Amino acid sequence: MTKHTPTDELDAAITTLLADPAAAPPRVNPRLSELVRIAADLRQLPRAGFKARLAAALSGAAPATERDAASNVGPVLNTVDEIEARLEEIAKGPTLQPYDLHAGLIDLPELTMRFFTALDQCTVGVSRFSTPTHWERHPAGDELLHVLEGEMEVTTLTDGGPVLSTVQAGSIFICPRGLWHRLRAVSPVSLFYATPGEGIEHSPADQPPPAARRRRRGGATQDAAMSLVAHDIGSALSATPPLTITERTTADDADAAFRTLTTFNLCTVNVGRFSGQSPWERHTRGDELLHILDGEVDITVLTDSGPVQRRIEAGSVFVCPRGLWHRQHSAAGVTALYATPTPSDISFAEDPRLDA
Repeated sequence: MTKHTPTDELDAAITTLLADPAAAPPRVNPRLSELVRIAADLRQLPRAGFKARLAAALSGAAPATERDAASNVGPVLNTVDEIEARLEEIAKGPTLQPYDLHAGLIDLPELTMRFFTALDQCTVGVSRFSTPTHWERHPAGDELLHVLEGEMEVTTLTDGGPVLSTVQAGSIFICPRGLWHRLRAVSPVSLFYATPGEGIEHSPADQPPPAARRRRRGGATQDAAMSLVAHDIGSALSATPPLTITERTTADDADAAFRTLTTFNLCTVNVGRFSGQSPWERHTRGDELLHILDGEVDITVLTDSGPVQRRIEAGSVFVCPRGLWHRQHSAAGVTALYATPTPSDISFAEDPRLDA
């Protein structure tokens, strides 16, 4: 009779767990019970971000380029040449891909960044910093900043003088078009952003050149200080009921389930929670940004080459290109942040492209 070792017993227990994700942990030798319990917990975490972090921890010697390719987040960017090369890649590369923010932040050095994809005139990416940044301004549009970890202060130069804003983890902040601003970390910051790059200006001075401070076009007004506040996502969600989409759901029901936080270029920024399947929609004025905060959602996008389906998990972002019909489905429920161009076209047809 074959004698089973503890290793054999542990292998058999894990094989049982993997064969049936819903199965209760099997009974094993008491010395192995804690390991089996951990294995049972880990089987519920197959997401890309978790796998990327686990792979990085277990194979620290793996080259950064291999980790970047595996997690679909791009290389670490530090120089102007690296940034320009990455922007060319994004312009030529595939679209309709989800990007895991946490995977992008793995091993990201101080004051460096990763670029994921484009959002109209903006570049979407992540960065880390714990020291003050230089002054910068964006003549081409507003900049969206979402603090994932830490806390920062944003100083913005307006016609009425400097305005200091505090932005904590879980909050977003909009830097208006054309206004000089800089960031200071109160505690180490992990940041997700959508930044308009055309015509961007930087200044390492204590104060940017006075002559350049007022050169703005559109967007930024003399009362800009009124909009320089952080928007806490958790607070907005706590006051917003979740929505279960059915055939009886009305437009008023849908509107009540999504709280408007602010505006960003041509977009309205909303947060909400829903389950079920949304109707088809499209946005002819710009791209739409989806940031999944909790749960997961399946999105179907109708392209000239046929439907494209993607699953977007918690901690990931997705850009739906302008003009393409798309709809979302979440069986268990999803919490999401959207930057949606307005107005939107809505269709309840089976194929909205044929809907008269």
